[in-house]
Amino acid sequence: MNKNLEKFLRKRKKAIKNPEKYRKVYVNNIEKLDFYIKHGKTESGVPSNEKLPFFNWEVLNTELLIPCDYYEMDAQASFLDDNLLDLGKLNICLSYGYYMLTIQSYKFKRFRYRFSREPLRLVSPTSVFQLSIAVILHNNEYACQIYTLFQAGYMKHWVNRSKSHIGDFIILLFDKVKGGNTLKPIVDDFAYQALLDNWDSTDLTEVTAFLNQLCDDQVTQVASPPSKMFFEFDNMNWQFTPYAALMLLTLRAQHGLENPDFEHPGFGNLTSLLLTQPVAPQKDDVLEQLVAKLHEQGFGELPQHRESLGTVVRS
Repeated sequence: MNKNLEKFLRKRKKAIKNPEKYRKVYVNNIEKLDFYIKHGKTESGVPSNEKLPFFNWEVLNTELLIPCDYYEMDAQASFLDDNLLDLGKLNICLSYGYYMLTIQSYKFKRFRYRFSREPLRLVSPTSVFQLSIAVILHNNEYACQIYTLFQAGYMKHWVNRSKSHIGDFIILLFDKVKGGNTLKPIVDDFAYQALLDNWDSTDLTEVTAFLNQLCDDQVTQVASPPSKMFFEFDNMNWQFTPYAALMLLTLRAQHGLENPDFEHPGFGNLTSLLLTQPVAPQKDDVLEQLVAKLHEQGFGELPQHRESLGTVVRS
């Protein structure tokens, strides 16, 4: 066993306690969401902008990020404990992430109009894992909606990239398979170009090599110190679930391609985790109340992201 894998497995054991450590942050955040539900605004209010005033909900960010992270962290702990995906918790994580990224997409597409510059590096690199989760859970509606943020901003450097190329791969794979196939890597020597070009390979030996590459790289990056700058893997979540590899396997299965029976020493058997149908939505009372408030404020009546900025501004 190499040193990276040893360190990864040690960190993996400790991660089971992460939801317990993060719970106080999550509980305190519920008070902030309750405030918004009651008053229709955050406690900090909204910034002023003469060109295009902000909606109250445009400043919702950590209020949605914290429960998103907590539920993913809790789902990850279940995965570490019994090698099964906790679909209920992942689904709630995805729901919070969906509204967070939909709001960001709306806001960042108007950023240049408001501030006369691009929103460079303002999208968290961990956001791409929401795209993976949507694919893995067969939620095509959410996946396509989340993809619009990256479709608009990836090549404009909206995403705060680390030195990892895994996030790039997730965005570019979705673009190639289900998007417009118009995006190109923004990094030199993109690590997964061969994988991207041959994602639909019928050579299972080749596919196994691709999966090993993704999983081995994730192990290395989780085990690396912060100085290596793989910061999407240097936190309490997103580290120990092989989202990129599972996304690749899921997309292949959705297109009728055979997958290898793939097992990795850091993650276990991935093929056995694949779903065959969408997962039913899970109830989260706070989120349901928040979404009702957002719709009350006209959120559901906004122009869709595919419309031009000029059209949206006139609205």
